[in-house]
Amino acid sequence: MASTAPSPTRMRYLPVVAQLAFAAAALSVPFFLSGGSYLLYVATQLGVYVVAAIGLNLLAGYVGQVSLGHAAFLAIGAYATALLTVDHQWSFWAAAVVGIVLSAGLGVLMALPSFRLTTWYFAFITLAFALVFEKMIVEWRGLTKGFAGVIGVPPPQFFGFELGQKALYWLVAGTAIVCFLIVRNMVKSRFGRGFVAVRDTPAAALAAGASPQRLKMLGFIVAAAFAGIAGAFFAVQKTVVTPDDFTADFSIFFLLTVVLGGLGTLWGPVFGALVFFLIPELLHGLESWRMLVYGCILLVLMLFAPQGLVGALNAGVRRLTARPRGAPGAAAATSAAAPVAHPPIAGAALAVEGLKKRFGGVAALDDVAVRAGPGTCCAIVGPNGSGKTTLLNVVGGFYERDEGTVQIDGRETRGMSAQAVAGLGLGRTFQTPRLLNDLSIVDNVLLGAFTRERAWLPEIVLRLPRARREAAALRAEALGYLDFVGIADRAEDLASEVPHGQQRLVEIARALMGGARLLMLDEPAAGLSMVELDKLEQLISRIRDLGATVVIVEHHLDLVASIASHVIVLDRGRVLAAGAPSEVFADPAVQRAYMGERAVQGAPAS
Repeated sequence: MASTAPSPTRMRYLPVVAQLAFAAAALSVPFFLSGGSYLLYVATQLGVYVVAAIGLNLLAGYVGQVSLGHAAFLAIGAYATALLTVDHQWSFWAAAVVGIVLSAGLGVLMALPSFRLTTWYFAFITLAFALVFEKMIVEWRGLTKGFAGVIGVPPPQFFGFELGQKALYWLVAGTAIVCFLIVRNMVKSRFGRGFVAVRDTPAAALAAGASPQRLKMLGFIVAAAFAGIAGAFFAVQKTVVTPDDFTADFSIFFLLTVVLGGLGTLWGPVFGALVFFLIPELLHGLESWRMLVYGCILLVLMLFAPQGLVGALNAGVRRLTARPRGAPGAAAATSAAAPVAHPPIAGAALAVEGLKKRFGGVAALDDVAVRAGPGTCCAIVGPNGSGKTTLLNVVGGFYERDEGTVQIDGRETRGMSAQAVAGLGLGRTFQTPRLLNDLSIVDNVLLGAFTRERAWLPEIVLRLPRARREAAALRAEALGYLDFVGIADRAEDLASEVPHGQQRLVEIARALMGGARLLMLDEPAAGLSMVELDKLEQLISRIRDLGATVVIVEHHLDLVASIASHVIVLDRGRVLAAGAPSEVFADPAVQRAYMGERAVQGAPAS
């Protein structure tokens, strides 16, 4: 029976068609409403709120920084526009630019605490900031005019012509569409993958060479700038700006909008604003029932769509368009396929000497030495708690060492961040796969190329030719790496939908995509079936034979014996034994560490 699921080509163009249709519908609104219509006023205000919500959704939904002070950014844009146009007779356009720059500057200041605080502590700080800012614009009467506010904000002019209500709507709607496209292009680029990595798995972001601080800063600047734009439009649309417009409740309203619309989805702020602003306005005659309507909508969403309106819609579309699995012969064809060719890898030598790391009074590593050269596999084994993963974290720059040296291809890494160490050609996997569950498998692999992409942010936002060519080339390369590890057929599936064994292969593909010449694998065989274990053994052997330097932490000693050229046994942070696998595993001290004194004494002589 033929599959009824839409073809991949058709599905690829559906979002574009939906965006064009929605944009056309939004721009056609004034043709159905009179110039002085209250509904056109409401529609314009809705557009202003959508611009601000799009920015907050980028910050909270993609970067993962929940801000309860978003109203302060709008206030800066609104007050800068109002004061400069009313008191100093500036043009709207120049005043709006000043408001955007000031809002973005405040975004930089707001980003600084996020580098050291967890999400919810940071949310409380932003709420406190919103409350303080609200009081400040009341008390700073010499500038803001206090409770009286700024009255008579003039409408924008274009070549001497004053924009009427319809023209202002088109300006606001066009700006909202542009902001939507900017965020869409950002989240589909390396910046979007970096944002999600910082939000969900910061360790994966560091391993890919992405800087959480820079990405958070970028998210704050964009969100604040969008709020500044919205504030400028807010001022000219209402013509009056007062402190009562920018309370802490206003910030919470925006967060509620993006959460209920679908936090971390492109359409979430648009649908959230439509539902939680426009519908109550249209039901203005039922104002006494408004809170009941809000409560009912919230209850329904909490019960049936906790991921928001758009999240629930996306989940339904995925179920309807899911490709059937288990087709006859498909698995056999994949398993029987010949290994995919890969160019040689110029391995990076690892030299660790006298490494020490303490956590309080506990010595996690004590005078550890490791050497591994190109085309070899060095295995680190030992009982639980012996310091194996700590060793990888110190080598990778995730932990600072207390003493000792770590050199990659002869370069000392002391003082280097994890991102900088990754730039030397170090790639790694983790004990528990650190994947971006909300993104596709191929996007997870593309995260590995974060530092390799050369297109600048303006090129990406505007989808200029170089950015498009680079994105297409890297995507083709990522698909090649998925083919190399044997899971190319799952490229478009969400990472959360693939089994554990294949998630480990995705991590290896991501490390290779980043140009790994020194590959560190942290217990890659954990939880694998025997079939998956055989495939993993073959894959690691192929990577080693291509010239890469492989360092593997593993409890599965049969796997270690088959692929490792050198084994180091750690016990309580110290090197217990080192040498060839056959020699090390025959050492009585190693056997005691694994099986205990009585087991060794009772074992038959070999």
